[in-house]
This record gives sequence, C-alpha cells and structure tokens, in this order.
Amino acid sequence: MPKSAAPKITDFETNFDAVPVATPDGEVIWADVRIDYLLAGLTPSVNIRVPVPWNEHETAAERKGKALRCARELIDHACRAAGAPEEPDMEDISAAAEERAGLPVALEGLAQEVGLSEPSARPRRRKQGS
Repeated sequence: MPKSAAPKITDFETNFDAVPVATPDGEVIWADVRIDYLLAGLTPSVNIRVPVPWNEHETAAERKGKALRCARELIDHACRAAGAPEEPDMEDISAAAEERAGLPVALEGLAQEVGLSEPSARPRRRKQGS
C-alpha cells in the first residue's frame, strides 16, 4: 500500500444469510462484508464472508457492527499468521489520523470497526466553519 496516502472508505455493505446455522459453539449467521476504498487514485475493495454469533434480539445495526468486528478479527488473524507485525508504526498511525480528518461523520464508526481509527467514547465534533 502506498505510504503517501491513507485509504478512504467510499462505500460498505453487509449482507446476511436468511437463516442462522447451528455450530458446536452455538448458532451463527453468515455475513458477506464488502468495503470499498479510494487509495491514491485506485479503488481497492475487501470482501470477506464471516460467521457472526446469532442473537435474535439484536438490531440490524448491532448485527452489522458485530459482522464488521468479526471481519476485522479474521483479517488480523491472517496478518499474524503471515508474520505481519502485531501493531503498526506510531508514525503510520499519526499519518493515517491526519488523512482521516475529512472522513464523513457517518463512516467514523466503520473506520473504528475495521481498525482505521482508534475507538472513541463519543463522536468527533466538527469545528464551526469547517
């Protein structure tokens, strides 16, 4: 990935199978997660199918958030299995944070879910006049 630019999320979609399936650890529902990016004039995307623990009382938004966390966990696992360093460089984190300053408020939660930004207890406030 080019170091000069951080990826920007342009779109994402999460689709769930219609029926949960039983596993030895409990019921799961399969989710297909797609995240589209813009990076240095390129349009990479991530597609991953993940099992999500089933809870019939969850809202659609809660289920979607859980699917994104499950996708992140599997991607993190793949990185560790491939020998990638556990944590990114602090300089990379700072540069990525600066690039995300223009991220639309609606996508901030997703950026946190997929590890592009640090979780926060409350939403980032826009400055007046920005």
